[in-house]
Amino acid sequence: MESKWLWMVLVALLLGGWCDGCWEQEKTALLQLKPFFSHIWEEGKQTLDCCEWKWVKCNKSTGRVMQLFLNLTTTEASYDLVYYENSLMDDSYDYISGRDDWYLNATLFLPFEELKSLHLSGNFIVGCIYNESFERLSSKLDKLEILDLSYNHFNDSILASLIELLSLKSLNLANNHFTGSNPTYGIKRLSKLSNLEILDLHGNMLGNNILSHLNGFTSLKSLRLQNCGLKGSVDMLEFNTLMNLKELYLSQNEIESLGSLLQSKQQLRLTKLEVLDLSYNLFNNNIFSSLTALSNLKSLYIESNKLKGPIHIKELNALSNLEVLYMPYNKVNNFIPSQDNETEFKLVNLKVLDLSWNLFNNSILSSLGRLSNLKSLSLEDNKLEGSIDLTVLSALSNLEELFLSCIDPRDVNKNCSLSSKSLDVLASSLKIFHLSGFSLNEIMTNQKLNNFRNLEELTIWKSVFVQTNLLRTFGELTSLKRLDLYDCGMNNTGSLTPSQGPLLLKNLESLEIYGSSLENNFFQKIGAMSSLKFLRMWECEHNGNLLTQDFCELTNLQELVVRNNNLNDKLPECFSNLTSLERLDLSYNQFFGNISALKSLTSLQVLSVANNYIQIPSSLGPLFNLSKLKYISADIYAETEMHSSAPPF
Repeated sequence: MESKWLWMVLVALLLGGWCDGCWEQEKTALLQLKPFFSHIWEEGKQTLDCCEWKWVKCNKSTGRVMQLFLNLTTTEASYDLVYYENSLMDDSYDYISGRDDWYLNATLFLPFEELKSLHLSGNFIVGCIYNESFERLSSKLDKLEILDLSYNHFNDSILASLIELLSLKSLNLANNHFTGSNPTYGIKRLSKLSNLEILDLHGNMLGNNILSHLNGFTSLKSLRLQNCGLKGSVDMLEFNTLMNLKELYLSQNEIESLGSLLQSKQQLRLTKLEVLDLSYNLFNNNIFSSLTALSNLKSLYIESNKLKGPIHIKELNALSNLEVLYMPYNKVNNFIPSQDNETEFKLVNLKVLDLSWNLFNNSILSSLGRLSNLKSLSLEDNKLEGSIDLTVLSALSNLEELFLSCIDPRDVNKNCSLSSKSLDVLASSLKIFHLSGFSLNEIMTNQKLNNFRNLEELTIWKSVFVQTNLLRTFGELTSLKRLDLYDCGMNNTGSLTPSQGPLLLKNLESLEIYGSSLENNFFQKIGAMSSLKFLRMWECEHNGNLLTQDFCELTNLQELVVRNNNLNDKLPECFSNLTSLERLDLSYNQFFGNISALKSLTSLQVLSVANNYIQIPSSLGPLFNLSKLKYISADIYAETEMHSSAPPF
């Protein structure tokens, strides 16, 4: 056995030069990609072992490359802080890369014979070099299962080269220039990919004609046709040959109906369909009678359509396996019995129900009282008013997420109320609780909050409290990890923070307070929150300072945002303790002092100190140690003496 193992190692060394890391021939091939995908390289930061490069994933046993993430946007850049700060969307590609359309030599990937996943999204690729297209990969890359070509500039001519990649299971062609109108080079040719399970075509203007080209995709399990120019009536019978289909996404089109399913003599064969997304279309209430044939449907998304008025309970009950019903941003006001007087919901499998941004009044609560397996319920921005009685939901013992709002657009200062008994029936199961537009005088007491023993996330918007020590009261929520308070006030004009003693939310990881009054000594009271990772304070009328050792004991802090306050202080030297800090935003205050207080924040990626009395020299000299810094917003001044070296970021 030992000799066999030694022989395998010897063969590996002879063939590829593998030695406890990536193969030498594959490392060479990766280096050849650099001129074409320069955005993925971090100069001076690549290790010798290419399997440790962040855009490469190798088989741990063989050292062969299995996955390549060469995306400009979808995988990496959509989370890049440059994008976040500039709020750039898909049209930001040119801004970041500055590159023109170009042609790819697909044979550059031939050395990666064990490659299973190749991601090339957002690279402005318009096509392939003649005779160097994707069909050349079929000779060696017979394990390639995932190919992502989304957000490029390909057209129908590339499709012929893809049909040779018979091992493909997932193909993403979203947001290119496909039309699907040419029967010779069109989408229909891809049906030869007999193992294909996922096909993403969203964002291509294919039109209704694409439906007749899909009848050969018998292995398909997931099909995405969002924003594909579908209009009017889309006959679901067009999908009948896709008998293995489990997910169908048709959102962001202008579809008005799904054909005449009820009148048709032909039976709908989509018996495996579990997920249907019809959001952002033009469906009216008749859509529910069209869906009754989809008896195995588990998730239905129908946000932002033309639903209005009452919906018959019987039509929803026909979807007996439904687990997720997502229908916000419509004008539905009630669920009513049909002619046979079916009055109660029988959706015993329903776990997630989102009815937000509709026209439901208080009576909706009693209609939902029998959905005993419900885990998430959202009723935000409806017509709830006055005293809200949640005791009618007492049977929802599995409810973990509850989203309620009660804001009268005619009187934004008129709040609803919750009785002290309302939450007793739900408190023990809730993990996420969002409230907006309530007077919370009775329920926010130590005794009541003790019942929320599993609560992990609490968000309160535009609500009024009577307690002046509210944040200390929240200390009873021992499982709380996230607390957000937006535009909250005290009916005695007090503040949200205690006048004495620390804040004892020891497990809290995220605290965000916006437009709510805080005591000036707030930062002296949060040192006990040792688990805090994210602290954000916006427009809180805070006139205090940061000069406190307690605040600098928050060594796990990754993000600190205290913009638009009235903080008047120099930058504390103890900032050097916050070595985990990745984002620091002190803008729009009255800070002053030496920027060198930040020189030890080696994890910092985003720095914003603009509109203070802090100035940074144009050489950025005090920030030379911050090699991870990607974004700076500050008041820069010119120096009389210039540094000879450049910062490393």
